[in-house]
Amino acid sequence: MVAFDDFFEITITEDKLAAYLTLNEGWPEGEIEAEAFKRWLKAQHVKAGLINASLNRLIEKDSGLSFPVLLAEGKTAVDGEDGTIRFLTKDSDTVNIEERESFRDIHKIPTVEKDEKIATITLPTKEQDGFKVNGKVIHGRKGKNVKYTAGENVYFDDETLSFYSSIIGKPSIGHTKISVFNTYEVNEDVSMKTGNIKFEGSVSIRGNVPEGYSVEATGDVYVYGLVEASQLTAGGSVHITEGIVGMKKGMIEAGVDVNIGYINQATVIAGQNINVNNSILHSECTAQSHIYCQSGHIIGGVCSAGESIEAKDIGNKMDTKTTVAIAVNQKSMEILKQLDLARDTLLEDVKKLKKLGQGLEAKAQAGGLSSKERILLLKQKNTLQLTEDKLMKIEAKKATLTVSIGEENEASLLAKGTLYPNVDLCFGKYQETTKKAYKYSRAYLEDGEIMITPISNRGS
Repeated sequence: MVAFDDFFEITITEDKLAAYLTLNEGWPEGEIEAEAFKRWLKAQHVKAGLINASLNRLIEKDSGLSFPVLLAEGKTAVDGEDGTIRFLTKDSDTVNIEERESFRDIHKIPTVEKDEKIATITLPTKEQDGFKVNGKVIHGRKGKNVKYTAGENVYFDDETLSFYSSIIGKPSIGHTKISVFNTYEVNEDVSMKTGNIKFEGSVSIRGNVPEGYSVEATGDVYVYGLVEASQLTAGGSVHITEGIVGMKKGMIEAGVDVNIGYINQATVIAGQNINVNNSILHSECTAQSHIYCQSGHIIGGVCSAGESIEAKDIGNKMDTKTTVAIAVNQKSMEILKQLDLARDTLLEDVKKLKKLGQGLEAKAQAGGLSSKERILLLKQKNTLQLTEDKLMKIEAKKATLTVSIGEENEASLLAKGTLYPNVDLCFGKYQETTKKAYKYSRAYLEDGEIMITPISNRGS
């Protein structure tokens, strides 16, 4: 039997997708038996993807064969493509899913007719498995289905793979749901004439929302004017042509996006993105995904986003304390710290109260208590119960807080102008305060350290 190890050497690439054979000195004497040679290849971990043409030339001892020869070749896996969705305007213009501008355009609120097509999906393609020359299977990634489902007043047709409106109304695109809502129109300022507005659908206000009023909608809210220190709540998105002057009392809360001119001394919460045309001043803004303040600046207050924050300038030349938090709700984090401090104080009080109670109980068993001591024991038991009740309330409050809102290692802060000194950068539990100004830079977390680098070093 031929000792193939004496004549041949197998080299397998690092990715195990190719195997090459080298002839050491000369051909072995006698016939090369095909099955024996294949058994030897298996012993060398070459079990799949044999190239028959190369194998046959080896068996025949083809003198024209050039070494090293590619003897076996694996197959790379092909990932399945994710399903996609196309959103359509009334004129059937395609709208990019990431931008969905036609649904957020405050100058033209889109309207769909009954049975009009809103969006079309494509199904994910089938993945294809590959293999390595050692016989191991390389599994392709399965394509993901589109997560959108038909919401209120919308139905899905399986034959056309499309969403249609069942009413005349305005579409609202949520995180995973497409709905169409009827809209309540207010063609003037909100006033005593209109009163507070609460509507099962969308609300369009062609005027201002003065201080003290509230507007609540299950769909979207459109304000073609200014919002003062008032309360706006939407299950969908909030669109404000001008901005909000909150006077530390105004609040906007949207299930999807907030699209606004500027934010001044207000609280703004968005289930997805906060898009600001100009500036954010001394406000508390929280977005589950992104905060975009592309042409303006963020000065003062606290801005928290799950994935990224982008602005022209962050902070100012006067070193105004400004906090930007990525992947963490900084307001909830601060509340959590306060609750933990209060809990620690109460736990220490419980310890002291229990020690006092144990001493009084022991004295009562030994020889009795004086009238003052009996009163003190009653007070101790009552105070202990009240303190333990406070502890339970603190734990219940902590359970309602959502501190983490993203992956800190995938989050970033982008300043396209200047990142000024005295800006607190928070990436999850990691925090750092800027000591100098940075021009056109990105901040991100790497190996537990907050890095600030020029955009040119990391790409835009």
